[in-house]
Amino acid sequence: MIDGPIAVVAPCHPHDPQRLEQGLQLARAAGLDLQPFPDLLRPWLHLTASDDHRLEQLVEALTDPRWAAVWIARGGSGLTRLIGRLPTDLPDKPVIGFSDVTALHAALYARGHSRLIHGPVVHSLGVTAPASREQLFQLLRGESTSPLQGEAWVPGHATGRLVGGNLALLAALCGTPWQVDVRGAILVLEEIGEHAYRIDRMLQQLWDAGGLAGCAGVALGSFTGCRTGSEWTLQHLLLDQLGRLGVPVLAELPIGHGSDNHAFPIGAVATIDGPYLSWT
Repeated sequence: MIDGPIAVVAPCHPHDPQRLEQGLQLARAAGLDLQPFPDLLRPWLHLTASDDHRLEQLVEALTDPRWAAVWIARGGSGLTRLIGRLPTDLPDKPVIGFSDVTALHAALYARGHSRLIHGPVVHSLGVTAPASREQLFQLLRGESTSPLQGEAWVPGHATGRLVGGNLALLAALCGTPWQVDVRGAILVLEEIGEHAYRIDRMLQQLWDAGGLAGCAGVALGSFTGCRTGSEWTLQHLLLDQLGRLGVPVLAELPIGHGSDNHAFPIGAVATIDGPYLSWT
């Protein structure tokens, strides 16, 4: 449960102030005390602000004890430029976001942080389905949530800690100190706007870098707007790469860049059981 003010920082792409304000109001209506940092927008290259400015605000939000949690304003890109410059002694507090936030989650999880939430950024709350918003708010309030239901592409039962997030970011972290260790874990993957050949290449990169070795199961969220060939589907491609792991593959979960973006706690012990993903 988050008890206290939540810092909102913008270490990634520039956000639309109106959409950010809409997200702030929705979260506040749910009883959460969101407080955006001042001077968030100083556009620089394709990013919200310079590396130094974004890093300074992110570190302040992560370290200052007055902030009970940190909620990222918007995803996109930019966090891979910062995670190598984070202090080593950061306190363990909830960090909420998805997409590019996968990189930050991976870096913090590698340091033993255990309160990370993969879920909508503030900027996307207004376009997130009400059921997904409510499920996120329940999670942040410390309430129990219902299992997520998908399609069992490779049926089976598996238990392990939940790790993962955006496929492109997980592939980009291969060979870095923040590459996600999936041994004994349930690996969550989602993506948006990628051609099938790029998805194939990223999955192969995970294979070659040991980024799939020893995982207990795979949980696939949405692959929104990802283009495939005319004679085959994305399911064919994903099963061609992931089916050879010999572990359960649960797909079509309401996780990712679609309007159905249910949150999950990274590092929680989870279970794949047929079409259901649940955690404790």
